[in-house]
Amino acid sequence: MSPSVRLWLPLAPAAVVTLYWFVGFAVFIVRSAIWGVRHDRDLEARGKSILIGNFLKSFFSWIVRPLWRLVLASGISPNGITLVAMLLGGAAGVSVASGHFALGGWLFLLSGILDTFDGRLADSAMLIGLAFYFRGSWVLLPTLAAIFGTSMVPYVRAKAESFGIAMKDGLMQRPERVLTLGLAVILSPWVEALWPAAGGHSSQRVAAISLLVLAITSNTTAVGRIVRLLAALRHGAPTPLPAAATAAPDKSRTAPPRPRLVRT
Repeated sequence: MSPSVRLWLPLAPAAVVTLYWFVGFAVFIVRSAIWGVRHDRDLEARGKSILIGNFLKSFFSWIVRPLWRLVLASGISPNGITLVAMLLGGAAGVSVASGHFALGGWLFLLSGILDTFDGRLADSAMLIGLAFYFRGSWVLLPTLAAIFGTSMVPYVRAKAESFGIAMKDGLMQRPERVLTLGLAVILSPWVEALWPAAGGHSSQRVAAISLLVLAITSNTTAVGRIVRLLAALRHGAPTPLPAAATAAPDKSRTAPPRPRLVRT
């Protein structure tokens, strides 16, 4: 196999997926103009998103419906979806830790898509894998900061909800994290191949930049939520909810959640 074939062959799946999403986006725009936007109320209820608005959330819900139908037809439980997504996330972390960034990026994006069916996964495995890969580089510092920030964002939200305070807004939430980090990790090896760094060292510059952005935005989101929570508590927060009311529901006996699509 020639060097050029080895370089571009892994890009073939990306080309197919990209074509599917671009064609799907064009079709979705036409459908929305004729019949109205099919809103996914479940995704929109997760809070406002700076980079991904409700229109893109609705498009995402529509474009992944074939995968959702496949999952539903399989009869897999929500706990099973969680397990598969966790395994994919773990595999993504192992892949990037060993330097297989393109594979790790695709596994991470697929894990994120499955997470929309359940919504309980974290980004830890991917970030830990990146921390291992960059362990001898300055990039380790923003990676550790990103791990801290992405852990604090859901923690502050859970703490706020325990006081009956909704805390869903923010600059860098899970959809943005999956999209930003996943695409950056996928594209990083191709940038390195097309524009080699000085000395021939593979520094994975795109992934490093995305980690720096993620570290800043996730911690900014966490700090912003802490400030809003403290302000709400000073002004008299609602009565804390009982532990049973704030605990995650048992989904082991239920079917995977079906997106609630509403035309407007």
